[in-house]
Amino acid sequence: MIKEEIFLLKEYEISKVTHEWCESNDRWIYIEYNAQSKIIGLNFMQGDEYDYFKKSWCHNNQGLTEFYHSMIYTFPIEKASVNTLEFINKVMWAYHNATLDPKSST
Repeated sequence: MIKEEIFLLKEYEISKVTHEWCESNDRWIYIEYNAQSKIIGLNFMQGDEYDYFKKSWCHNNQGLTEFYHSMIYTFPIEKASVNTLEFINKVMWAYHNATLDPKSST
């Protein structure tokens, strides 16, 4: 049992972090990877203010990350048809729309 717990801890241990600018979507993306290069954390900020992004958005958004992982298994053909960053952007738009407060759009 202890070996399994250690593996699970290592699976969620951050090995690498990247900041990706997506001009076509006008957003900065924060991505955490584990040692197996699996995405274990995501966040994003609309707009190009990199200093503000680094200060306020460079942390894992657990809800978005869980949504991303569910989309990998829900839409494997879509994931396979585009590069990883394009798929992440599609997931982010879907997450944003799904969590948008309907009162704020009126």
